[in-house]
Amino acid sequence: MKLKIVQVPLPLEIVEELKARSGRNTIKDALSEAVYHYISCPHIKKVKTTMKVSKMRGRKPLYLKDFIE
Repeated sequence: MKLKIVQVPLPLEIVEELKARSGRNTIKDALSEAVYHYISCPHIKKVKTTMKVSKMRGRKPLYLKDFIE
């Protein structure tokens, strides 16, 4: 399993509420438990998204002219 370290600004009140509801002492453990619960919870509506493919704009490099139409 690959790990990705992420950061997000959250209000202190939300963090304290999350720690209280999860029963965890540290912010890291409380956030981890919340994320795992969100991923595995059957009551959460799953959102299907498609990836938007962006096209190159402007002048294309000469070395890519054979690969990009």
